[in-house]
Amino acid sequence: DNYVKPGKLKIVFKDFQFLGPDSQVAGLAANAVWEVSPEKYFEWHQAMYEAQDDKNTGFGNKETIIALIEKIEGLDADQVSLLMEQKRDEYQKEIDQDKAEGIEFGISGTPQFIIGRQRINGVQPVSLFAQLIEVELQRQMP
Repeated sequence: DNYVKPGKLKIVFKDFQFLGPDSQVAGLAANAVWEVSPEKYFEWHQAMYEAQDDKNTGFGNKETIIALIEKIEGLDADQVSLLMEQKRDEYQKEIDQDKAEGIEFGISGTPQFIIGRQRINGVQPVSLFAQLIEVELQRQMP
């Protein structure tokens, strides 16, 4: 509300799959969900976060992700599934590029955030984000 809505800050999500096959499939789904219904992306993302289990235990397979999508009103699970297959190579190329960029920034896991020249590792208080955003905005002032 304080930074994005007035146009002071832009949020960019980058793929960084590092937990194995489940993580890769979830990355394909994320790209397809965004393409099908960008307005539903955050709802889907939250549902994925809440439904996840331990890494590489099978939750992130296509069937469980599509079943989860079917529960989100207004998100076409069939279209997401189709795009995951039809655009697999295109999505994977983007995922690989995002991961390479993250590695260049020193990222090794998630969640991590970059604000200007500062990297935030893990879940941190909103006040830390606000502080670093303010520093960066001051740096950008003429």
